[in-house]
Amino acid sequence: MGKIVRYEFLGSPILFWLLSITVIGIPVAVLYLIGATVGVEEDVDEPTEFLKKYRAGEYKRKKVN
Repeated sequence: MGKIVRYEFLGSPILFWLLSITVIGIPVAVLYLIGATVGVEEDVDEPTEFLKKYRAGEYKRKKVN
């Protein structure tokens, strides 16, 4: 059984971009990006088959509210 790790940004995209447009805010934006990103590990029976189907568009992303 293989594992697939995906990363999701759970922070505010607006705050990230507001911090990114200023020279002083860029380091804060990078720290915010690192701090607000989580890694999710999922067990998959056949990781290569899953990736082939995902790249072919058989799995659609679900929007998280």
